[in-house]
Amino acid sequence: MSFRIALVGMPNVGKTALFNKLTGSFQRVANFSGVTVEKKSANIAHHGKTFGEVIDLPGIYSLDSTTLDEKVTKDFLLQKKQESAADLFVLVLDATNLDRSLFLAIQLKKLGYPLLIALNLVDESRKRGLVLDLEKLSKLLNAKIISTSAATGEGVEELKNVLHSYSTNHQTVQIELAPGHQKLFRSPTYVTGIFDEVNEILNDVTISPLRPDTLTQKVDKVLLHPVWGILSLVAILILTFQLIFTWAAPLQDGIENFFGWFGEFLSPLISHDLLRSLIVDGIINGVGGVIVFLPQIMILFLLIQFLEDIGYLGRAAFLLDGLMRKLGLPGKAVLPLLSSHACAIPGIMATRVIDNPKERLTTMLVIPLTTCSARLPVFAVLIAAIVPAISILGLNLQGLVLFALYATGFFSALAAAFVLKKYLPQESPSMLLMELPPYRIPKVKNLIMIMLNKGKTFLKKAGGIILIISLVIWVLISFPQQDGEASIENSYAASIGRVFEPIFKPLGFDWKITTALIPAIGAREVVVSALSMVFSVDEANPNFEETMSQVLVEQFGLGTLIALLVWFIFAPQCISTFAVLKRETQSYKWPWVMVGYTLAMAYFFALIAKLITDSLF
Repeated sequence: MSFRIALVGMPNVGKTALFNKLTGSFQRVANFSGVTVEKKSANIAHHGKTFGEVIDLPGIYSLDSTTLDEKVTKDFLLQKKQESAADLFVLVLDATNLDRSLFLAIQLKKLGYPLLIALNLVDESRKRGLVLDLEKLSKLLNAKIISTSAATGEGVEELKNVLHSYSTNHQTVQIELAPGHQKLFRSPTYVTGIFDEVNEILNDVTISPLRPDTLTQKVDKVLLHPVWGILSLVAILILTFQLIFTWAAPLQDGIENFFGWFGEFLSPLISHDLLRSLIVDGIINGVGGVIVFLPQIMILFLLIQFLEDIGYLGRAAFLLDGLMRKLGLPGKAVLPLLSSHACAIPGIMATRVIDNPKERLTTMLVIPLTTCSARLPVFAVLIAAIVPAISILGLNLQGLVLFALYATGFFSALAAAFVLKKYLPQESPSMLLMELPPYRIPKVKNLIMIMLNKGKTFLKKAGGIILIISLVIWVLISFPQQDGEASIENSYAASIGRVFEPIFKPLGFDWKITTALIPAIGAREVVVSALSMVFSVDEANPNFEETMSQVLVEQFGLGTLIALLVWFIFAPQCISTFAVLKRETQSYKWPWVMVGYTLAMAYFFALIAKLITDSLF
């Protein structure tokens, strides 16, 4: 039987970072709680030989857990499934926040768990003057203590060596819980007793106390101010979208040039017309037309991760808590909503940090209104067609419009939550209990690795579902053929598009646009490829985005293009979102509710946008 090691501790103590160091994995790390919502596992090796399995459990404050992510850890700790029990628990403590971390340590000690303590963040505590008598602390907690810093790697090898030595001579310990243990965890006498014990321990082992984090206090006076904080939030978000356009431009040019060269290189080498069209138009152009937007998507991931690592996103949740609760969402919903701007799927899973079931359901239902990264390629093409590339007060106008689209999606989610709370039976509203971590300088390596990892995930998707959908679109556009020639007007794609054309005609969408909208059910990104194939625009040419935008302007009026832009703000997410929502709610009802109301919003607001634009212009 494999030696099983479970990492347990409060949120934001560096468990996942330590997990990555011990196992060589690369799980997502962020500077706020609620990131790890499912237990993750990986093998751990010593001198190249695997000796056990490490399990990264979601953060938990105490054994009296309330949220779904904490319940995952609680059930594991209480050995609900004996066959999956751990042989050793590595309790990760935050050296800069021991008064909070020790509560869980004493609870586990009282239950008799086999513990090894990793005193993490010792590099930060050392800078702030903390000196502890670790030998005495080890005796009081009845556990070996190893000082670590997952950020710098300090103590990680020593911890790995100790774990290896434990694995060679271990015995599985079964914990016997007394009847009514859950009531015990909630007993005021029990809780007060543990807090008293924490204070006694800290008084005994503290040689030099921790100095206050004055930098965090000074910065928070501005960033958490009711006025300056909101203005700072808006400024940070505007800057984020400015950088997406500015930094991505030269990288996109390079990708466009590469695919242009590659298509021109292959074309004369393939003599068969249909095969050449399949490879160049179906594969290279289909996938290449989406990859060209990879720089924008990766920069978005990079900037979001930077804000997480520095400790700002937790502050954003705090700032918006009052507004959120008035609209029917808890402050904790900010984190899932913000993470959904990368992808709605992890955003929906992140709602497990919300303990109120109705608030969690409401949050999951409105998350698809936030603008995920898959919509970025569509927005980029449509913005280029509608908005001139000029600067206003030194700000890129196209970047400002992109910010407005994202803001519209976010506030539409809040508005939808306000409406849903009128119809969903509500329980007592939850309050935001959130620990704001100190500001930390992000590790450049971590930022780059996260960005590359996200880019790799996107490319895998491009190599899978996007490639398949692109090939399907090519087949539908290329057949049936007459006299060896394909006619888009008589293709299968045209036939399908014309079936739906009457429904979308009020929006100005003809059969070509409706044909391109259909594959968006599988993945938003392929809409650009579908449009390019329908309108016969070569996605491998160096000026694809400009050419595609010009074709759209020539084919349609401003009202139709704005209606299409508005459609993509509200239209339902990809089918994967539907699937994960079904899994999280254990019902088909709520995914269909999500699809129905977002489709209705998309159609209604797109129609309003077209009517207003046509009347003004």
